[in-house]
Amino acid sequence: MKILSVRQPWAWLIVAGHKDIENRKWRTSYRGPLLIHASQTMDPEDFPMQREWIENWTGIVIPEDLPRGAIVGSATLTDVWGDGVNTSVNTVTHPRMADEIKHAQDNPWFEGPYGFEMADAVAFAEPIPYRGQLGIRDADLDIGDYVDVFEMVMRPPGLRRSKPQGWAA
Repeated sequence: MKILSVRQPWAWLIVAGHKDIENRKWRTSYRGPLLIHASQTMDPEDFPMQREWIENWTGIVIPEDLPRGAIVGSATLTDVWGDGVNTSVNTVTHPRMADEIKHAQDNPWFEGPYGFEMADAVAFAEPIPYRGQLGIRDADLDIGDYVDVFEMVMRPPGLRRSKPQGWAA
């Protein structure tokens, strides 16, 4: 299983099904299920500002005490968008680039230069302590040890009730 580290409160917003784009400075060819890891790193001075901005902008109230240094849920990476500004030769010549740019501009979570499109978000009932790293990588844990956590999930109202495609219990 692959894993991606994301800082809070963005990790919570993804697994709660509120945020469907994770902004990055790099592209990936990977598509499929991801464990979402909440990074240990968080600037305590930024959090109150981010929390207030998100609540004012979206009406979403973010919990005060978010888990860090743990796997908090999963999502499926379905696509990668580009902003058309910071692109390599390969992405400029990609035939979908114009559609990708338009689609990215329509999503309020997209800031670029690249946006990982997320779907099928699931928040785990209990965070799994785990040390994060940069990039998308293989999770170094035995998924079988955590089947109970994966089966007891908290899903916000209106989210799909199934596990992401490609999920093996």
